Amino acid sequence: MKAQGKDRTELIVEAEPGLIRAQGTTAEGREEWTLGIPVTVDGAVPAGTIVERLADCPADLYLLLQESRLPWLDELLGQTALTWGEAVCSCGADGCPHASESMPAIRQRLADDPLLMLALLGLPREELLGRVFGDWADSLPPGNAKLADSDLSSLEEKGKGGPSPGEWLAEAAQQGMLHEPGAPYREVAVHLKAVPAKDMPEEDWSGLLPKVTAARQVIRSIKTQTAARAKEQLKRVPPAAAGLAPAPAAASAPASEKRT
Repeated sequence: MKAQGKDRTELIVEAEPGLIRAQGTTAEGREEWTLGIPVTVDGAVPAGTIVERLADCPADLYLLLQESRLPWLDELLGQTALTWGEAVCSCGADGCPHASESMPAIRQRLADDPLLMLALLGLPREELLGRVFGDWADSLPPGNAKLADSDLSSLEEKGKGGPSPGEWLAEAAQQGMLHEPGAPYREVAVHLKAVPAKDMPEEDWSGLLPKVTAARQVIRSIKTQTAARAKEQLKRVPPAAAGLAPAPAAASAPASEKRT
């Protein structure tokens, strides 16, 4: 998290509950220093409300992970006041100017990056994601929750040595890729079987068509002709396009087809 301080000093700003850390390097790169600034929060942080609203709106969670501001979140965070303590600088110089010169850029960074502000207020990114994903898991019915646990266990077995499912979900959410299919996508095969027209139950519509002579025979003829026409059209569709053939294995797919 970088910002520009006075005299084009580059600041790397980080936050943890109750503390701001800022590392500064001059434009020439000849001097480095680190500030530690304690911060006291006046007012309760509505962490539960924030988690609940993000869990109800995944789009807002995505925007937040992209460091975009949310009007409702700005309103909630605006209810808290920050009291800045005395800054401690690693340069150790008497009358150190780094804190006073850097404060405008630090304040601006906090205003621009809601995740940084949330971390300062006691809701860091990892905890926030954990609570949101936890709410999603708790909302699943018992049967679906067991199925989800089974799927996650399967992913862990297949991906030992790689990221955990939770880490994969967090990274996918941050990169906006939750809509892309995961590892088990190509393991699913759908086989469709047409029902012959003669085996379909015949409905008596004669009561709805009282003025039509031989309504049942007319409807039967329409069904037969429609089924025959659909069968002829289906013959012209390639099997893969009709969903009658399983998707090729990921390992054997050409490089140009692996990403659409």
